[in-house]
Amino acid sequence: MSKRRRWRPIKGTASRIYQPWERALVSCLDLPSRLLSLCAGRGSRTAGVACPNRLAVKRVLVLRLDRIGDVLMSLPALADLRAALPNAHISLAVGAWSADIARSAPIDELLVWSAPWIGRADDGALRVRSLASRAWSLRRHRPDLAIDLQGDLRAAILMFLARAKIRVGYANTGGVQFLTDIVALDETISWVEQNRLAVQRAVGFVPEQAPPAILEQHELDFAKRLRSYLGLTEKRPLVGIHPSGGRAIKQWDTSRWNDLARRLQREHHATIIITGSVQDEPLARMVGQGLSSPAVNLAGRLAVRETLAVIAELDLFLSSDTGPMHMACAVGTPSVSLFGPSDPARYFSGARNPERHVVVCPDLWCSPCNLIRRPPRECRHPSPPECLRMISVDQVYAEAAHLLRKSASLTLTRLDS
Repeated sequence: MSKRRRWRPIKGTASRIYQPWERALVSCLDLPSRLLSLCAGRGSRTAGVACPNRLAVKRVLVLRLDRIGDVLMSLPALADLRAALPNAHISLAVGAWSADIARSAPIDELLVWSAPWIGRADDGALRVRSLASRAWSLRRHRPDLAIDLQGDLRAAILMFLARAKIRVGYANTGGVQFLTDIVALDETISWVEQNRLAVQRAVGFVPEQAPPAILEQHELDFAKRLRSYLGLTEKRPLVGIHPSGGRAIKQWDTSRWNDLARRLQREHHATIIITGSVQDEPLARMVGQGLSSPAVNLAGRLAVRETLAVIAELDLFLSSDTGPMHMACAVGTPSVSLFGPSDPARYFSGARNPERHVVVCPDLWCSPCNLIRRPPRECRHPSPPECLRMISVDQVYAEAAHLLRKSASLTLTRLDS
């Protein structure tokens, strides 16, 4: 019998722990501290503004401990926070894997808190005790305000250990007793908008700010020098392909990426540039096999911010639901993104600019399921799940060709003027 199920987005403070036994366990663990909080007269507020007096806020701690894409989707909210509290000292805690991207945030201090539940030891993840010690050390300069943009019980505990006076976060994974103010979760909107709502919950309404400039001039210059070194200065269009899905459950078939690259070369004379990590290099080689013109394989050859700068130089970027997809949206490079099990309404950061950023997803009853970490048993195999198998080369090519034609039209218009 099929174990598939379609994801049901929640709103408010309902639990988003999907496994019944996990939900029961968290409830049991929550009970003693909830009782202590009630006895001490401490409750969590769900209405109003956490910091009605912004001038009183001198030190702020923001937690975004998850991956690169999540940090990129938090940058607009951090810009709002900076506008609301221009004189406050804002510290942002991220994992080592996201530290380079976090440099683009409008903050005063970057804290590297590599949570072991997000990364592995070889990624730089700390032991739980070391992470707790870092949070505890902030008590010497007690934050006036702490905000968790992830929505995780463990992040709420870290804010509590830091003894932040006001602790704003989500109560959907337990730990409500560690918060002073609760943000209502709305899983029908993107995390970009959700993060902005968290900031509004903390400091009140803030007019939306322009996202911060994500690349510095020397990084833009690096991409131009690399393009010249690779002999691509006169080449157009430059099409980037990021073939890795990060996880098998989000991995489109490599042969389809190869077919798509061949067609873009044949019909648009595209120069194919393949990105990825060192681990993605075998995938990149398979995507580049047998092309009429050799692909430029940059897998494993670029640091995170170098990848970001290279993506900014492209005419089009193609990927699954991964961190580099968010990079393309952040720098404004036209993109086509493939979504299968995950929900683009929630996890796509380019929705505000549908003319430049397009999603391709299947018409399948169980998609999206958002069962990324624990997919149904029938989807746990090396080959792509059915939702991704339903996305054809023709579908992706049609969207890519449309964006390329639009880009070429805009270029000609600028030249004529």
